[in-house]
Amino acid sequence: METHLNTFIARQAILNTDLDTIGYELLFRDSLDNIFNELSSEKATAKVILENHILGDLSSICFDKKAFINFDEVTLLQNSPLLFSPKSIVVELLETINVTDELVFNVSQLHKKGYVVALDDYDFSIKWERIFPYVSIIKIDIEQVSFNQVAALKKRLLAAKSNIKIVAERIETQEQYQAFKTLGIDYFQGYFFHRPEIKSGTCVPPLKLNLIQLFLEVFKPNLDFTQLAKIISHDVTLVNGILKLVNNASECGNIEITSIKQAITYLGTNKIKQYVAIISMSTLSLDHPSELFIESLIRAKMMELISEELSFSNLSEMAFLTGLLSHIDAILNVPMKEIVMNMPLSKEIGLALVNQDGVLYELLALVKYYEIPDKKHIENRMNIPESTIFNCYHNALKWWGSIA
Repeated sequence: METHLNTFIARQAILNTDLDTIGYELLFRDSLDNIFNELSSEKATAKVILENHILGDLSSICFDKKAFINFDEVTLLQNSPLLFSPKSIVVELLETINVTDELVFNVSQLHKKGYVVALDDYDFSIKWERIFPYVSIIKIDIEQVSFNQVAALKKRLLAAKSNIKIVAERIETQEQYQAFKTLGIDYFQGYFFHRPEIKSGTCVPPLKLNLIQLFLEVFKPNLDFTQLAKIISHDVTLVNGILKLVNNASECGNIEITSIKQAITYLGTNKIKQYVAIISMSTLSLDHPSELFIESLIRAKMMELISEELSFSNLSEMAFLTGLLSHIDAILNVPMKEIVMNMPLSKEIGLALVNQDGVLYELLALVKYYEIPDKKHIENRMNIPESTIFNCYHNALKWWGSIA
């Protein structure tokens, strides 16, 4: 009997002008070597979701935000979107579909039932005019069309007093983001929020320095519970979080806490390390898109889970920290090399973050693969089974959903 490798779904954030995440486009993953072959392209995402029966998992994958899902002509004619709640998805019409009378009717019925319909990779073809009355979102690949074309479309929609929103895809730089934001574009998809400008002479404010010190305190070889309790007791938010963790960790729910030190001792080293790391990074990233922080946490957990599955499970703690710090340069607007030089991090973590070398970097590269929708190949030099990678990614998403 032929064995089929499990497929899985990754996602990429779509943000508004305030850099808040409004939804995620779901991306098909079938292997590390080829994600664009004829039989299993990312364009088949809807079919993959349906075939793998993960409809109930959309909320954990997208954190209760809308899932932007590509539907091809066949799935639209089969009314496949009706298997989803209109509150949970955006129906993306692929640019390759034929706009027939039957297809227009099906799309009109989706619109009537409350589904949000989007045109994916809009190419300005006249064929879409019949669909426009039912469309709420137009997605434009800025690498495929000119800025003037986008400007003309925006002007046309304003003149018609249309409620159609525009998503600019493949935004890669701050300059692109600012240009399209000035134009009045509504939503953005890409990696501009991963690459904020790093200005020479930038320094870290004192409050953030305190948080970094707290963050580093828990990753010292010998954890000092007394010192940690002292730091945490000065912050009501940290105290509240610790007490919630104790409550969740207690099976009977009847633990009586009389001191912060007792609480953190009860939780133990591993839980305290992850909690403090999460709360510190969350506060440090307040001035940046929340997606940057979320992605750091998912990277961290995924790297930890993969390392625990393999023979180098002794690296799991460093793997988590590497993933968590992988965006710290963007969060602090300070070069990674400068940050690592001033942190008591292990040599292995420094190699991964600064020199892009070593086992931890190989793990980080694999994890980053899931964030890049059009990357066609990544070398899996550690020969990690693809099913393991898929499962770890899925479990990392569920983990984040459970702590968010």
